[in-house]
Amino acid sequence: MSMCFRQAARRTLLCTAGSTSKQGIKFGTHHHLHNKNSVAAAAAVSSSSSTTTTVFQREFSAAKKKQAVNNKIKEPTYEERKEAEKKLRRETWEKKQARLDRLKTRRDHSPKDVKKTLFRSWWDKELMYHNKLQRMAKKEGKPWRIRVAAMVERLPVVTPDVEEWEQDYIDLRDFLMTYGKEYPAETGFMFAPDKPEDHVVESDEELIAGLPFTPAPRETEADASGDVKTLDRQLKTRLYLTIKTDSEGNLSGPRWTLPSTLVENNESLLAAAERAVSDSVGSDLKLWCPSNAPMAVNMRVYNNKLPESF
Repeated sequence: MSMCFRQAARRTLLCTAGSTSKQGIKFGTHHHLHNKNSVAAAAAVSSSSSTTTTVFQREFSAAKKKQAVNNKIKEPTYEERKEAEKKLRRETWEKKQARLDRLKTRRDHSPKDVKKTLFRSWWDKELMYHNKLQRMAKKEGKPWRIRVAAMVERLPVVTPDVEEWEQDYIDLRDFLMTYGKEYPAETGFMFAPDKPEDHVVESDEELIAGLPFTPAPRETEADASGDVKTLDRQLKTRLYLTIKTDSEGNLSGPRWTLPSTLVENNESLLAAAERAVSDSVGSDLKLWCPSNAPMAVNMRVYNNKLPESF
């Protein structure tokens, strides 16, 4: 075998076929031999074997393109590929919609976006009204006056009274808990048989009588006398601070309202709210504010019938 044939064998893929027809070696279309002597030497070597060995050369992209041109295979254009992808997306979307139509859900015939529609029906009108007020104030050259109102809340001091059905449930639960868990007798975990007095549940009055101190009453003297100017009342509910204003500056006379005041220059909303409470009830009341942001904002036109300080 010549040197040229050995180099060609290294660069090709050898495949052995079991055919017993003509003997010889076949090379790929893109392999080139250096001289005729090499071809003769290769043929001489292969003629002594009993099988036919076919050597194929790896095809590259350029060869594939050339072969496609020779076979007259027309590749799709950009517009054709784009149209095919669009058709595939449309078929996928139609299959998805058909599947959703087949599914039966509980919201098929129920109204949707009820709360959202109700809110938008109010909010859209309110926003248009606020924008109108801003345009009017800008046109007349009048600045906005900011009035802050503080809502002071006292949380419940004692637990609220339970309903009759809830008290029955609590009594039954306490009675069942006196028995504990039951285990098989062979495990040895069970205690000695209990006595009937072990399942007696004490009432609230009996528990209070056994305490080493006397708890404060749930009903205070302010509740009995009807005093509404103290925090020592209605311990089971929430209380809110309201101020009774005088008739001056009010078209409808005296009324109960939240402590409020006008915001001064270089004063924050929180500082103005704290000042409104201290001016109304004094500085002995300690306040805790969860946030610096207001709970709500309301815009309205100033009434010429009201005094300037209102």
